[in-house]
Amino acid sequence: MKLKLSLVSIASLILSSCDPGLPSGDSGFQAGGAATALSQSEYSSLSAEQQYMVANKLLGTIYRGVAVEDFFDLSSGMQELRPADPAFISNTRSRLSRDLSISQLQAYDAIIDGIDADGNPDPDNAKYIFDSDSNARNNQRAKQLPMARIKEYPISRDMFVHWMAYVLTNTIMFSPAEEMESTDYTDVQNMYRFLVLKLKEGATIREIIRTNLSSLARWRVSRSAENHALEAYELYLGLFETEEDSYRGGIACKDIYLTNEDDGYLLRRTDFPNTVPQLILGSHYVTSCEDLYDVVAGHPLLIPRVVEVIFNYFVELRGDNVSYRRSMINAIVNSDPQTFEDVFTAIFFSREYLLNIERPRSVEENMMSLLDVLKWQPGENAGEVDEQIFRRMTEFSNEQLYLNGMGWASMKYKIGRIPDVPMDGLSYANYHKAMREEFMMNTSFYNPSTNNEGFIYDGNGDLKPFIANMSLAEYIDFMFMGVLQRKASESEKTDLIDVYATGVTGNHLTTDGNGDTVIRSGRHDEVAQITFDYVTRLPEFYYFRAVN
Repeated sequence: MKLKLSLVSIASLILSSCDPGLPSGDSGFQAGGAATALSQSEYSSLSAEQQYMVANKLLGTIYRGVAVEDFFDLSSGMQELRPADPAFISNTRSRLSRDLSISQLQAYDAIIDGIDADGNPDPDNAKYIFDSDSNARNNQRAKQLPMARIKEYPISRDMFVHWMAYVLTNTIMFSPAEEMESTDYTDVQNMYRFLVLKLKEGATIREIIRTNLSSLARWRVSRSAENHALEAYELYLGLFETEEDSYRGGIACKDIYLTNEDDGYLLRRTDFPNTVPQLILGSHYVTSCEDLYDVVAGHPLLIPRVVEVIFNYFVELRGDNVSYRRSMINAIVNSDPQTFEDVFTAIFFSREYLLNIERPRSVEENMMSLLDVLKWQPGENAGEVDEQIFRRMTEFSNEQLYLNGMGWASMKYKIGRIPDVPMDGLSYANYHKAMREEFMMNTSFYNPSTNNEGFIYDGNGDLKPFIANMSLAEYIDFMFMGVLQRKASESEKTDLIDVYATGVTGNHLTTDGNGDTVIRSGRHDEVAQITFDYVTRLPEFYYFRAVN
């Protein structure tokens, strides 16, 4: 029997144990070798700009960001940048391990959804507007609420859990495959909720997969007993040539079947279970589907496969980096991760990821991190970047923010999102157009009109004092730092200043009493718009860059 293995080898498995006495949310897991975490001391040795790049790479990966003014002490302007939190790495890791209290979660959910006197969602008082279709099978709120919670919850384990669940439901392992005729948005909600609950309670990888294998949502994707076995081998073990094993697994599961559309695609039993043991995967006898689930969930290839699937979303897949990817995957596997939390933190807290890996940003990594960096206020913004932003990303096919148009639909594909961010002509064109026109060229996005703080102005509509004190060159650096995590080059400053003065939108510059070129009163947002128009045309705007 020939079994084709995925990238990782079974030989990479080394068993160890985690400290069971550590607090919930912090297993104490630390990967070694090629996946060794970036230490606080290594981080502190970087330049101020590099620290900011690393911070936004880390936070951007989990769909968050940190504004320039929040990361740096700007009392001395942009000339001598000093990080406000010298222990950012260790503090962020600590925050991601802390659970919010029930009262805190309720308070944030009340902001997101609006809550009436009876504790029910109240759209009139909500920060966001979600799909309100009364037909639960068509309502896409289940795709929208997770993004709102990732955005609004403070950096915490609860926010992290929702981010992990969102990422996992977009992988081949847990996709609810909403595009199939046998699935609908109920499966999206159920799969996502299942993952949130299991991740929150600290269930192991093996426990979560074991439970999911028997779920209706998983059967609605696989649809038949034989295919259910085949997909279990493929998804969770990385075995792709298993025709005979799938046939035998189907015999073990023959008592279970999925009803047709008219009967609602529900699980039923024939009441004629298999009684003859079936040999699968070369060494395991199974009689029932429960036996098959146990074999898959307990198989030595499961953890390597899970690590491989997840890691592939954090690195470019190229023919010339197979050995490199294998070294990272094996380093994490050899450290014996027990939970998905262990795997994710091992990847994006690693020295290798934070300093060396360069890859395209996904749409969410770019868009949602900018919401933090540019001090976004949903109620203040015109166009598509408003209270309905998450509806526009998942529901409205005619909107520029629509993820499907970028080849990056959420929780839709049977095989999950491909690991590589779609960079074909159409997908990238839609991605670029959305970022440029709806985010960066929309001045209301970073210039609120009423009593809310924005990127440039305070709640009174006045320039923030530290911006008012900046020279023109410093202001350009401030804008570049926020969206590119670097200062502008001298040639970029020269060319941009020329456009500020002579561009099609008019002259936005003047001279002060000292003869220095400064921005005209009330023109900082126009200058920002011109700058951001340029920035969105740079390839680096769409990438996580390497520090080294």
